[in-house]
Amino acid sequence: MFSRRDRLPRAQFPSVLKTGRRLSSPHFLAVISPEGRGYAVVIPKKVARLSVTRHKIKRRVLAALRTMTLPPSLVLFPKSSVSSVSYKDIQIEIKNLLS
Repeated sequence: MFSRRDRLPRAQFPSVLKTGRRLSSPHFLAVISPEGRGYAVVIPKKVARLSVTRHKIKRRVLAALRTMTLPPSLVLFPKSSVSSVSYKDIQIEIKNLLS
């Protein structure tokens, strides 16, 4: 997890999602916005039904994000196919998506 000061507050989600630029790759959808400050990884039950799977995906994605320089505001939505991807591939794909 990111520290509390690095997380995107729930109140800023609507404005970030409305004004942000959307980028997509085979396993991720990213929303980057100049408004707001913080980061979020959102994994709905539609992507991974079991909480164990959702938490595993989230841990891998957050670990990959910690190794990169990030934009001021980022919301990342992994797709359901990400559960079968290795950590190295996740890291490479996120890096390519954000650059």
